[in-house]
Amino acid sequence: MYRSKEKVPSVYSMVSELNKSELKLVYFLFGEDHFTLNGAVKVIEEKAKPFITTDFDKEIISAEKKENVSGLIDLAYTFPFGSEKKLLIVKNFENYNNKKQILSYLESATDTTILVLINYGSIGSLNSEPYKTLLAKNMIFQASELKGRDLENWVKKRCTQLGFDISSESTKSLIEIVGEDKSLLEMQLQKFQSFLSESKEITPEDIKKLSSATKEYSIFDLLNAMGKGNKANALKVLNNLLENGKDLIFIISMLTKYFSVISQSFELRKRKLSDEDASKAIGVSKYYYINCKNAPFFNNETRLIHASKVLYETDLALKTSGIDQKSLSTIMLTNILLD
Repeated sequence: MYRSKEKVPSVYSMVSELNKSELKLVYFLFGEDHFTLNGAVKVIEEKAKPFITTDFDKEIISAEKKENVSGLIDLAYTFPFGSEKKLLIVKNFENYNNKKQILSYLESATDTTILVLINYGSIGSLNSEPYKTLLAKNMIFQASELKGRDLENWVKKRCTQLGFDISSESTKSLIEIVGEDKSLLEMQLQKFQSFLSESKEITPEDIKKLSSATKEYSIFDLLNAMGKGNKANALKVLNNLLENGKDLIFIISMLTKYFSVISQSFELRKRKLSDEDASKAIGVSKYYYINCKNAPFFNNETRLIHASKVLYETDLALKTSGIDQKSLSTIMLTNILLD
């Protein structure tokens, strides 16, 4: 990830600015928040509509590994087919192997092309090219993944836009069950909008019920099965999660948090804190805290220490070995749930 004293404008500020200013000739969007990146592209597309009168002048390409950027530059210089401007959207810019060559285009960009470059992930140093020039020309914007309170605020704002309310407690529960991926959170919020009653407020009970109302399991189902020591059911849920796109890194992250909350609950119970006060003390929802505290299989420190060691070994193997995720996750689960 880049390190620099320079602050990169956020994609959110770009979208806000776009509502009251003219389109730039080049937009370079990057970051780990793919949901926000794709949303920003849609806003640019909408803004560009008045200048584009034929579909031939809107092109979306996805760069392949080690593709040559010179072909992209030639395409950008091509005149529109019949419109005032041409919109060229380039996804996976990170795959180009000679990114500096884009500098020649940045210095003499044609005013008949709106070029949108999307880099899914972090970039190199802002002091290196082409990022230094993009920053100087105010053409680069970042979409960082939202965490903690920022993500909770995003969920609340999105719920308001969809026409229903969500409490802080319910927001925490939703993130704990679904995870921090905004695309998955958006899918759940859209589903809630369809199923909500006239009360127009989502509760933790609604979240658990609606999140389980699909053929896919949630990470919460895995935690429940493991908390009961039900190896067969846990393995079934784990395989379902992997088959439906959940990454083992994400699962390890959620399990790490789960075991951490259980461990902290030992001390909080000794202090005789209520469930509400205890959950606030460690920054999780009351609903999540109670489920962690009431996990019978991990109700002793020896098993928790063993589980943490297994997670560490699994994470290390995932990064250093060639074992596939399904086999590695099965080994992980079997070792954690040893009798």
